[in-house]
Amino acid sequence: MQLPITGHPLHTRSLTLVLTRLDAGRVRARGVVNDLRKCGFVPMNYGIQPAGLIHQMSIDLTLDLESRRIESLETDQPFIAIEPSAGTKGECCRDPSGHLDTLVGETIDAGFPRKLSAVFGGPRGCSHMLTLFQLMTSAIPRALDREAALLAELGAEREAGERLFWRSGFLDGFEAEDGSIELAVQLHDFHGRPQVGLAGPLDRFHRQDEMRVFARVSSPGLGIESLVAAERIRERTTLASAEWRDLAAEVAPLVGTPLIPGLAGRIFKRFGADLETELLRDALLQLAPGQIQAMAAITDRWFVQAAEAKARGEGNIRTALADPQDGPPIGAIGGKADSCWMWRSGGPLASERFRRPSNEDG
Repeated sequence: MQLPITGHPLHTRSLTLVLTRLDAGRVRARGVVNDLRKCGFVPMNYGIQPAGLIHQMSIDLTLDLESRRIESLETDQPFIAIEPSAGTKGECCRDPSGHLDTLVGETIDAGFPRKLSAVFGGPRGCSHMLTLFQLMTSAIPRALDREAALLAELGAEREAGERLFWRSGFLDGFEAEDGSIELAVQLHDFHGRPQVGLAGPLDRFHRQDEMRVFARVSSPGLGIESLVAAERIRERTTLASAEWRDLAAEVAPLVGTPLIPGLAGRIFKRFGADLETELLRDALLQLAPGQIQAMAAITDRWFVQAAEAKARGEGNIRTALADPQDGPPIGAIGGKADSCWMWRSGGPLASERFRRPSNEDG
């Protein structure tokens, strides 16, 4: 299952989750999101944000193994898009992280995503941290169910500090020759066997679930022009024989629909909470946030489009400026209104969003 990538690399997002046994009754869940922009730059309120590491954020949970109740929650955000400055009136992307503290004591179950969105969705939180937390809490229940079944089958226990489950997700964005965006998603769930008494490294292999998704997205327009997906499940005895299963029929109804907005709703409507399609659902949910990250890497297009619009005497707030070489209005290519805390209505960036002292802006 080779992904049919043809374009120039724009952006890579990685999402990881590791579950570690702390003791007989508790497990640690640590998730990390990294965003690596590979080209271009973005004008920000404080200056220029060049290519490089844009986001690095983590969520660290301690869970009761039986009830799956959150006993502790810690966050860390060493790399963020918007640091505090005069332009943000001292605000930054880290500010809403404390809202997550209200989830301590909650149970990670079928109702948890709704609670998470109520506390941290949209203008109440950070969209990148929210994406990470959603991916984590989607994987944790199934991973712990499999862990309980595996230990019961083996009649074994794990050592303190032993890692039992890994989820790794990768979204890569590319710019195709015709200007469309290619999005490639790879999602891997790996469950290991208890390490006590094992003869060799591969004896740790219990099960790996893999999902690959490729989408081609029109630009402009953001419509899904094509979409393919495939999955493979391997166990210790099928490492050489397991084959990829084509899921084109499952994802075909999404072709021809907008990537933004509304893709998440269509994905949940089609796949719901079905455990058999959980990995496919979680992979597809990475497309829209991945597209937003990839779009930030093609700012160069703006200058060409603005110059062409000015030459024609056309344009709007994003393109018609006194001089296209001045660059876009502050925040004009930033987040959608109320997409996160920093882009909330009434926030400091909202007032700066289209500020430009020109009566030609349209």
